[in-house]
Amino acid sequence: MARVACACGQTFEAPPGDAICPGCGSITEVAAEKIRIACSCGAKIAAPAALAGKRVKCPKCGQAVQVPAPELEIDFAAEPEPAPEQPPLPVSPRAGEARKRVPSAPPPPAKDGWRSYGRWGLAFALLPLILSVFTPNDEDPEKRLHHMIERDPSLAKKLAKLEEPTKNEILATLPDHRIEGAFHSQDTGAHWIYALLSAGAFWGLILLLYPLGRATSKQIWVAGIFTGTIGILLLLGLQWIAFATQGTWIRGRSILVIIFYIVKFIGFSYRAALDPENGFLLSMLGFTFGVGLCEELCKALPLIWHFKRTTSARTVLDVRGAVGWGLATGIGFGVSEGITYSSDSYNGISSGGIYVVRFVSCVALHAVWSGTNALFLWKQQAEFDGIDTWYDWFLPLLKALGLSMVLHGLYDTLLKRDMEIGALVAAVASFALFFWLYDRSVRQEAQLAPAAA
Repeated sequence: MARVACACGQTFEAPPGDAICPGCGSITEVAAEKIRIACSCGAKIAAPAALAGKRVKCPKCGQAVQVPAPELEIDFAAEPEPAPEQPPLPVSPRAGEARKRVPSAPPPPAKDGWRSYGRWGLAFALLPLILSVFTPNDEDPEKRLHHMIERDPSLAKKLAKLEEPTKNEILATLPDHRIEGAFHSQDTGAHWIYALLSAGAFWGLILLLYPLGRATSKQIWVAGIFTGTIGILLLLGLQWIAFATQGTWIRGRSILVIIFYIVKFIGFSYRAALDPENGFLLSMLGFTFGVGLCEELCKALPLIWHFKRTTSARTVLDVRGAVGWGLATGIGFGVSEGITYSSDSYNGISSGGIYVVRFVSCVALHAVWSGTNALFLWKQQAEFDGIDTWYDWFLPLLKALGLSMVLHGLYDTLLKRDMEIGALVAAVASFALFFWLYDRSVRQEAQLAPAAA
C-alpha cells in the first residue's frame, strides 16, 4: 500500500492503480512499487515489485538479471541521491466524472408522499383519445365538401375555375374559408392559444404532481422550449437531408459514406411509413426507425447533453429530476407538433374534437415516451463516460430509446391502418410501462443511496 497525498489536502493509503480520494472523490494515479537492482555492467535497473524472483533483461548490455524479493538488501555500487519531496499528485482530468459516479455528497432522496399516487393523474389526459375512439363522428372532409356543393351549386362553378387547386385554394374559395362542420376557418390563429393553454397546464401538472428532485422549474422550462423550437428545427433538417439522399448512391468506406447511408436508411424508413401501399410490417419498420427514432432522439437531446457533460454529484440529475426533464421535452415537442398539425391539416377542415385530442392526449403521450427515455438514460448514464467516438453512441442510444421507439412506431402504424382501438391499447400500454418503470427506478435509487453514503 502506498501513501497518497491528494490535492485537496487529504492523505490516505491505496494500492497501485487509480485511487479515489475519500475526501473529494477525485481520482489519483498511484504508481506501482519499484525494486532497484544493479547489473554487473554498472547499469541501474528499476523493476516492478510484481517481478520479484524473476529475471529481467538489462537495457544496456542485454544480459538477464535476477530481481530479488523486496525484503532482501540490495548493494548498489553507488547510493542514489535521496529523492526530493514530491508535490501532491495531479488530479486526473476525469476526477469530476468520478465524483458524479460515486455520489457520496448528495443526501438520500426524500419521500414522494401523496405525489406517489397523484402522478397517476397524468393518465386522465388519455380521456379525449378514448372518447374519440368510441364516439362516432363524420370526419370525411370530401363527403362534407360534396354536401356543400350539392346545397350551393355556385360553389361548383367557383371551384371549376381553379386549375389543379391546392387544399388552401379550395378552402379560400369556400364561405368562411372552411368546410361545413369545421371548428375553425383556414386562417384562424386559435391553435396558438390552444398551444399556450396546453403548455401551461401540463407544466403546472408536472410541478404539482411530480417531485423534481435535483431539477428546477427553470430547467424544465428551458428543456421543453428548446425541444419545441431548436429541437424541432434539427428534426426537420434531418428529415430534409434524409429525403434528399433517396435515389443517390455513393461508394467508399470513409466515415462520411457511413453517415450518408445511415441517413439514407432513415429516409427510406420515412418513405416506408408514409406509403399507403405498404403493409403492417413494412409500415411498422418505417415508423419505428424513421419517425420513432428521430422524434425520440430529438426529445432526448437535453438529457443526453446533461449526463455527458455534468460532472458534479450534487448537480447531476437524480431519477426524479431526469423524469421531470423528460416530461418537459415531450410536452414541448407535442405542443409544437400540435401547432404544425393544426395549421396544415385541421384548420378549415376538422371538428373541434381533434384539437382536444392533439393538444391533450397526444402531448401527454409524447411526454410519457420521453419520460420513459429519461428513465433509461438515468440508469445507464455511466456508459456515456467511455464514449469517445461517434459510432460508440449507437448501442447506448438504442438501449435508451428502443422501447419508446417501438411503442411510438406501433401507435402510428395502427393509426395508419385505421386500427384505432389497437392504437388506444398501445397508448395505454405506454402509460402503464412508464408508471411501472418510474416506481421501479425510484426503488432502485433508494437502494443505492445507503451504499453511496
